[in-house]
Amino acid sequence: GSPAKLMNINIQKAVDRLSGGVNIPTISQMNSAKIDYTQFLDFNRYLRREFPKVFNTLESYTINKHSLILKWSGAQPLKKPILLMAHMDVVPIDEQSLDQWTFPPFSGTADEEIIWGRGTMDDKGSLFAIMESVDQLIANGHQPAQTIYIAFGHDEEIGGNEGAKKSAEYFRKNGIDFDFILDEGGGITSGKSFGIEKAVAFVAVSEKGYMTLELVAKGTGGHSSMPGKETTIGILANAITKLQENPLPARLGGATKHMFKAIGAEMKLLPRIIMGNQWLFEGLIERIFSSSPAGSAVIRTTTAPTIISGGIKDNVIPAQAMAMVNFRIIPGDTPESIVDMVREIVDDPRVEIKHPEGQFGRKPAPISDPTSDQFKFLSRNIYDVFPSAVVVPGISPGGTDTKHFLDLSPNIYRFSGIGRTDDSDLKRVHGIDERIGIKAYEKGIQFYIHLIESLGQNQKL
Repeated sequence: GSPAKLMNINIQKAVDRLSGGVNIPTISQMNSAKIDYTQFLDFNRYLRREFPKVFNTLESYTINKHSLILKWSGAQPLKKPILLMAHMDVVPIDEQSLDQWTFPPFSGTADEEIIWGRGTMDDKGSLFAIMESVDQLIANGHQPAQTIYIAFGHDEEIGGNEGAKKSAEYFRKNGIDFDFILDEGGGITSGKSFGIEKAVAFVAVSEKGYMTLELVAKGTGGHSSMPGKETTIGILANAITKLQENPLPARLGGATKHMFKAIGAEMKLLPRIIMGNQWLFEGLIERIFSSSPAGSAVIRTTTAPTIISGGIKDNVIPAQAMAMVNFRIIPGDTPESIVDMVREIVDDPRVEIKHPEGQFGRKPAPISDPTSDQFKFLSRNIYDVFPSAVVVPGISPGGTDTKHFLDLSPNIYRFSGIGRTDDSDLKRVHGIDERIGIKAYEKGIQFYIHLIESLGQNQKL
């Protein structure tokens, strides 16, 4: 499509506000006793101070002390509202890597082209882009066609149980559900990893489930001078080897099918024919995608042994050895079906396969239909702001706060309008030198503005 006329924004002011937000170390820790909640109170105060117009115009509700819900009433209150989401918490900094950062991680340093710091990509960039867009539209006297809710969680990085989960309960209790929900999890990225020239606007219409299994090999311990044919460690190692040598089956249906269709249309002739006839070339597609970790994650439930332990002394055979194996579950599999497949692959009665205490895993999210009016509406907005990109629906390998909202809308999209500066940027999320480009940030703000302005325009609801 031809690019939309995008609103001019005062980008310097926007950069300063994001920079100040990155300054506040709203760090989530797995051990909640270590979380400094004063930082979250500071962050909430900072938003109120920097965006007075937003807080004077929108209703605001504090959820569980630190999370925030904003309500912007629309001109047509009978239409189902939409929900824009982001999170204010960030992951900790690995102390060992501090000296490898170009600028201190919480300095929010900005130069001519880049804003540096923990949280710029995940997920304060989106949070501030949403705030900037609303601020700008209010200044222009805009009222949205339908009501917009905004929900900012404070503990997404540790599962969202105190933030997003409580916000979802608030909506349920008040009988509020949504036309569509937009959260982080996809974005504008180069098409290289998809095998196409164009930039890809990756919109995750589902996300993988999550489960960890414990494998315990039990046997007779004893002295290492007279070992049996196999020790518990050998039995366990054999079980892990079998799991790694037998990846779980590829699933080329569902969201993956839609993804291949969208990518296929942009490919050169031969790959286009292959992608366009998945029923015929299933084996070939599977082999191509299985050859890289990122490709494999798109088509199957992944298997990753992550912890192993056993033995206390070098001359004693342990009576048991234990390993933890993490699975990211693709739609089409369930935690139960994975347990059955793992039993079948390991096929050894001496290895007990069980859930760690109280952790039964999480099913993958249902797939939001990429042929719906709501998805088409989102796609049109993406094409207006990023005319050179191709919209590709797919599955997010990681989890987001949307997992708490699955019953509140059939249309849940994980996409951020802030593009990556280059391919190395993916490693920066949760890593060293997290950063976003200022031009990309500006585009992100314009994306949210355009989306809000487009609501109610020839949109079937």
